[in-house]
Amino acid sequence: MTSLSPSLFGRTVAALSGRRSQGTSISRVATEQIDRILIFALGVGVWIFGAGDAAEIVRQSRYFPNWWTTVAMFGVFGTALLLAATALRVALPAVRCIAATHATVFAVAVALSGLAVRPGQITDDVEWIYRMVPLGGVAATLAWRTPATSIYVVIIGLLAASSTGQATGDLGWREFALTSIRIIGITVTFVYIAETARRAARLLDKERARAHHQASLAAAEEARARERARFAGVIHDKVLATLLDMSRGGCPSMLARQANQALGQFAAIGRVNDLCTDLEAIERIGREVVDATDAELRVQVRHDYSSADLRIDAATVTALAEAAAEAVRNSVKHADVPGRAVLRQLTIVARACGISVVVADDGAGFDPALVAANRLGLTLSIVQRMREAGGRATIESRPGAGTRVALEWNAPDDS
Repeated sequence: MTSLSPSLFGRTVAALSGRRSQGTSISRVATEQIDRILIFALGVGVWIFGAGDAAEIVRQSRYFPNWWTTVAMFGVFGTALLLAATALRVALPAVRCIAATHATVFAVAVALSGLAVRPGQITDDVEWIYRMVPLGGVAATLAWRTPATSIYVVIIGLLAASSTGQATGDLGWREFALTSIRIIGITVTFVYIAETARRAARLLDKERARAHHQASLAAAEEARARERARFAGVIHDKVLATLLDMSRGGCPSMLARQANQALGQFAAIGRVNDLCTDLEAIERIGREVVDATDAELRVQVRHDYSSADLRIDAATVTALAEAAAEAVRNSVKHADVPGRAVLRQLTIVARACGISVVVADDGAGFDPALVAANRLGLTLSIVQRMREAGGRATIESRPGAGTRVALEWNAPDDS
């Protein structure tokens, strides 16, 4: 431990510090995620349906001309493969364009299927493409707005009923009506499920945006309150202290340093904080505390190598420095003992988990329980300042046994 002057402390600790500080819209997150998941599921689902109906597709292909098979394979399976491949990584507007292409070409293939085959050639129950109409409706839901999707579902349902009736040779109005109702009903069910998921995602985004807005308002109000508290603290710690020392005929150089510190702290209020390394925090805290008074002050610094990755925002470093400086000033004002010199010590310790600052003296001491709650030096400049910085202050003293003020701040646990 050594007794350091203000300028010597700055040079000594600065020599230890060779390192520098290191320094999709929230309202659409869930909606975009659910759209991507649905589009990917659509692309994969088409191929699963195709795998299940592969034998029927091959068997019915001999009744259709090659041009229709080419259109159907591209419109159904080609675009579905593109959807599955791009859904999770390509820009969503481009993926929606692919979904719109899938829905459009699929509808064209359905409409042409009845014309491409002679009536009654398909002896199976229905054309294979008929079973995939609900997936075409889902593609339309993901590509267009609700009115366009509704029109699409009705049109594709009527086209599918007409085409399958043409292919199987059952062209009666009764069968056409029943087939239309059946396929439109199934498609509407698929579309409803997809749209319900999207509506839930939109509601989640809306609530998230509202919560974010409320949190922003609360954070802004908290920041204003913190700035008011910091302003009051600077007034008490620097301005009033400087005026008091001036009235007592204090050292001009010390008064000039205190005045410059006050101006700097006023200018810093409201600024965005940078991050400090462990050594930079030690240097700044020690320098500001030593500069706060001309009293003899022993300084001890402990720097664990485990603290090398510690980063502390400048506001926290300021809170530690100002609270410690206030503790030193209180000691100078109230701890003197007649007939002997009072030993005052500043200890700064940086560890991996955080930083601690201790101001201790062997002076007159006092009973903390008898200190008025409105005493700014303790409640505002030390205890409340540390609480607002996310740390804590502990004051231990008793008459005749000196005083120990411990300031602690622990880094947030990211795990």
